[in-house]
Amino acid sequence: MTVASDKERRLQDIIKDLAKNKTAVVAFSGGVDSSLLLMETVKALGYERVIAVTASSPTSILDELSEAEEFAATLGAGLVIVETQECNEPEFIRNGPRRCYHCKRIRYEAIRQLFGKDTDAVFFDGTQGDDDPLDRPGFAALAELGIHTPLRDAGLTKKDVRLLLKKAGFDKLAVKTAQPCLATRIPQGAPITLDTLDRIRLGESLLKKLGFEQFRLRTHGTWARIVLDTEGFKKISSDQRMRRLICKEFKKIGYEKVTLDLEEYGSGA
Repeated sequence: MTVASDKERRLQDIIKDLAKNKTAVVAFSGGVDSSLLLMETVKALGYERVIAVTASSPTSILDELSEAEEFAATLGAGLVIVETQECNEPEFIRNGPRRCYHCKRIRYEAIRQLFGKDTDAVFFDGTQGDDDPLDRPGFAALAELGIHTPLRDAGLTKKDVRLLLKKAGFDKLAVKTAQPCLATRIPQGAPITLDTLDRIRLGESLLKKLGFEQFRLRTHGTWARIVLDTEGFKKISSDQRMRRLICKEFKKIGYEKVTLDLEEYGSGA
């Protein structure tokens, strides 16, 4: 019995104890953590007692939504997509240090409202053991709204999550990179606008179509800063035609300057 397997068994017990005879509502982004949580919740309770809820807003990545739908269907879990309104919240669009708190609060309030105040349901979030409360203001929103974090409670880390997904046969999902919302591409303190989010979405869509796999499009006003992994950096550096195409297309969608970050993706760039 591996450590991950021991934690999985503990996770199953926690899910059953929290849900008892209730419906489990899993906040499901389509990322690795919430995917494992949804899978284990279905395994523990049966798909009839599990509902996955995916939040959709201008900060969402469209590919993530379609992948979430496919994964939920694979498990037989019902999926509800709820439109959330964080971009109408002044504290969110101000983009201060507590942006993620306001986002979490708005999203979970919207999810809870779907089921009514007196619903007999328990709500799960995919936070896991490596997530540091000091770096994640959203923890406070979870506590305030009574949202449970079974992965974290069971002691599962990101490594455990990936191991268990691979064990279950989801090899591609197990190595999937993190896909935080588009607001994370905007420097703290710079206002979040719908126009900026649209530019980021279109720019990242172009990069994906050109074959790049690990990247971020950091946006500083009308300046684009493309961050790539080593392979992507080599690819773009050696292809002048591609660089010209990217500059041309980025300027069409509203960027005035297009730059390439010399630091590698994943290094904090």
